[in-house]
Amino acid sequence: MIDTPSSTADVIQGLLADLHRRYSLLEDGAPADYIPELAKANPSDFGISIATVDGRLYEVGDTRKPFTIQSISKPFAYGLALKLFSGQHLATKVGVEPSGDAFNAISLDQKTGRPRNPMINAGAIATTAQIWNHDPHQAEALMLDFFSELAGRRLSIDREVFQSERSTGHRNRAIGHLLRNFGIIEDDPEESLDLYFKQCSITVTCHDLAVMAATLACQGHNPFTGARPLTPEITVRMLALMATCGTYDFAGQWLYDVGMPAKSGVGGGVLAMVPGRLGIATYSPPLDVLGNSVRGIAVCNELSDSLGLSLFNQYPQTSSTIRRSYKGTQRQSRRWRAVDQARLLQERRDAIRIVHAQGVLDFAAIERLLSELSEIMADAWILVLDVAHVTELPEESRGLFLNELTSLRRSGVIVLLARAQHLDLPRTLSVASEEEEMPKFAQLDQALEWAEDLLLKSGEEDRTPPFTTEIDQTLGFLGMLQPGHRQTLADLMQCRTFAKDDLVITKGDPGHELFLVREGRFTITVEMRGSDGQTHESRLATFEPGMCFGEISFLSGAPRTANVTADLDGSCWVLERHDFDTLRQWEPDAVTELLLALTRDLGTKLALTSYQLTLMEHL
Repeated sequence: MIDTPSSTADVIQGLLADLHRRYSLLEDGAPADYIPELAKANPSDFGISIATVDGRLYEVGDTRKPFTIQSISKPFAYGLALKLFSGQHLATKVGVEPSGDAFNAISLDQKTGRPRNPMINAGAIATTAQIWNHDPHQAEALMLDFFSELAGRRLSIDREVFQSERSTGHRNRAIGHLLRNFGIIEDDPEESLDLYFKQCSITVTCHDLAVMAATLACQGHNPFTGARPLTPEITVRMLALMATCGTYDFAGQWLYDVGMPAKSGVGGGVLAMVPGRLGIATYSPPLDVLGNSVRGIAVCNELSDSLGLSLFNQYPQTSSTIRRSYKGTQRQSRRWRAVDQARLLQERRDAIRIVHAQGVLDFAAIERLLSELSEIMADAWILVLDVAHVTELPEESRGLFLNELTSLRRSGVIVLLARAQHLDLPRTLSVASEEEEMPKFAQLDQALEWAEDLLLKSGEEDRTPPFTTEIDQTLGFLGMLQPGHRQTLADLMQCRTFAKDDLVITKGDPGHELFLVREGRFTITVEMRGSDGQTHESRLATFEPGMCFGEISFLSGAPRTANVTADLDGSCWVLERHDFDTLRQWEPDAVTELLLALTRDLGTKLALTSYQLTLMEHL
């Protein structure tokens, strides 16, 4: 369970404690007495629990006192049946229409004999009969396992309540035989009726019901255990039935007053939820004339009114689907480019747009995203779309999202997806009657580098290679030195070759050498601990011909703080410490110029790094 911050817990606990104190004084109603064991419940028992989809729990009162789940089991049994059978099959056995009748009414379709919905006893018995018929020998174990996964702990059946229900459940037995007469139940109904009585006799606590409610609010994912006993598709159907049928002939008034999917039970429990937010559970045995917990209904009413929990009282979503967006001139990859490439990129970077999306990409969010992207991409042709902060892409919205990516591609925009591993998107898009690979990158920096490569490639035809000598090309920034001093340095440097993946510098090595890239590509990496507690390798920079690395340790004399690896086969000019010391003694002016050049180069790198770090503060 996620720890609840003490200040937040104090506020919520205070709210629940106040509700509990006030409604403990409410003494209307009486425990159910048509089942003898239920009549033994203590009318003073009263608990309130709230469980959030983030895995936080708030509770007050008798939240750990066991009682039987009774009719609250019905939507969950229907969910289990939907896991075992198709929706089309179940539709032939039980309907989904509100009946407007009491929970124990014999409400069947006059022509087919089909019960109106799975929440009334007739529909629940028909549903449980399907579960029994799926595997008569393992049906009880299957049901207990399922309910236990929902609650996050092992549940059991109260055998005394089961026997009490079984010996007095004449009306339910009559319903079972009537369903057998219509062919809704295919076999002798006695075995499936026993399973139904056991289902209603499963022992739970108010705490358990809150966790089960939060699991429904979280689209079938238990936020406390990580288990997923239900799919989002099944959960949606369960919630719909609970909203329209969960409180029987009180359902319309409940939706009008409270506005949450809910289910009550004659054992004294009430379960309600706000989809996507939280689950609520109350336990208090005294019932009203409709069979609902008096205190439970009152608490849910007040929570809905005071906290604005009704589904019909939701504020418009005003937060943007786009967390941040900017042009390519405002952010570049950590790959350092040769002077001519850097100049060309600077001229063309406005063709890149970097967009950070966020939140749940449901229909409303996707509609906003599409609208904003059409404006952002009006004068650009490369889109780097970072979806690291997208928490979910519902299946219903997935097609719309992919259609937008396809539409952008067909209009000439190249879409590069960054940090999209958790969304499980397809590998290709259908463009111009062909399947085209959709570029996806594990890191945003990789996508930025790819975008820059695209810009460079697009500009190759109108780029005239500069006329330079090899020393100018490979010593790069040392072109600032006087020709004589530059040649002196070139004479001192050794050329070293490296194969792809060679480790050029290891963290902790002494800083006795200065490297200047002659050919190939070299990347500096450091180890960083991520939010998951694991150590990951992160790229600091990548250097190409004409650039230097290793200068900080070389100048300070401190050990190396990062690793450098050859990305490709390549070579470097290397200035060793003893040669530098010799040069300082015999050519001090050359050393002075070298130090000035290194200082300017470091200044450029630090300025860019500082800008990138400042930008990160706003992401």
